Amino acid sequence: MISIVCFVFLFLLMVVCFLFLIPNKNINGNSLYANIDKHTRLDSLPSPKIIFVGGSNLAYGLDSKRIQDSLGIPVVNMGLHAGFGLRFMVNEIKPSVHKGDIVVISPEYHHFFKEGMLNGEKVLVALVVDVDRRNLKYLSLGQMLHLTPFAMKYAVSKIAGKQFDVMDEGTDFYENRYKRNSFNRYGDENMHWTYPNREIKKMGMPLSTDKVSEEAIGLISGLNTYVTGREARLMVIPPAFMNGEYNDYKRIIDQTSGALAESKVPFSIPPERFVYPDSLFFNTIYHLNKKGVDDRTGVVISMLRKELNQH
Repeated sequence: MISIVCFVFLFLLMVVCFLFLIPNKNINGNSLYANIDKHTRLDSLPSPKIIFVGGSNLAYGLDSKRIQDSLGIPVVNMGLHAGFGLRFMVNEIKPSVHKGDIVVISPEYHHFFKEGMLNGEKVLVALVVDVDRRNLKYLSLGQMLHLTPFAMKYAVSKIAGKQFDVMDEGTDFYENRYKRNSFNRYGDENMHWTYPNREIKKMGMPLSTDKVSEEAIGLISGLNTYVTGREARLMVIPPAFMNGEYNDYKRIIDQTSGALAESKVPFSIPPERFVYPDSLFFNTIYHLNKKGVDDRTGVVISMLRKELNQH
C-alpha cells in the first residue's frame, strides 16, 4: 500500500513538474495572451468604468471604442474564450470593481448547460500554466480538481512535443486568426472585421444536461451581490446568436432567461433581440462579423445610456 501511494505521489509530482517547467511554444503569441493586455487595461482604468465580462461572443461582438466614445466612460472588453468557464470570468474581474462601475456580463448559453463550462476546460489550463500564472489566484480548490484531467493531458502533450490546440480551430483561414495582435487596445478582436465570413458548421445541441445549472445562476446572482456591495452595478445581456440554430436552442434560451429572472438578475435585453441572420456571423454561432457588431453595439449603447440616465 505504501509503495502504491509513493508511486502515485511521484507520478503526480512528475506531471506537475512537466506541466510548469516545460514551456508550450505552440501557443506563443496566440489570443490567450490577450488576457494579459486586457488585465493591464482593466487595472489602469479609473472609475467609473464599464467592464464587459464573458466569452468570445463579446470578443467578437462589440466595438468598445464606439461605446466609450458615445458614453464618455472608459471601457474594457474582458471577453476572450468561453472555455475559461463562468467561475473564472467572474472571479478575475472582482478585485477591479469599484464605486460607480458598470459590469456587463454576457455568458454563452453553453455556460448554463454544458458540464465543465462552469469551472473551465483545457484552455484555462493553458492560460494559468503557460500564459500568465498570476491567474492561478482566481481558481478555487474545486476548480483545480476539476481541471486535473485536462492538466495531465496537457503535461503529456508537452512531454511528447505535440501541438496542443487550445482553440479547437485551425489556423489557416487567415494569418493572424486567434492571435494576440488581432485584438485592439479596448479588448475587441477587430482584425476579423475586414475578412469575409467563414462557413459555419451546424452545432446542434452539444450539451450535457437539459436543466439550467443552478450553480451558474448562483454565480451571477452572487456577482450581483458583490458588485452592489462595492457601490457598482451589474447588467446581464444575452450573447449574439445565429438564427439558423435558434430553434434548436430556443428551449434552453427560454430556460436561461426564466432562471435569471427568478434570481432577480434578468437579461437587460431580450434574447431575441440578439438573434441575427446567419449572414451576420463570421465563423461560429456566437461570433458576429462587422455588420453584426455594429448593430449589437448600438443596442448596448442605448441600454447603457438609459441606465446612466436613470442614475
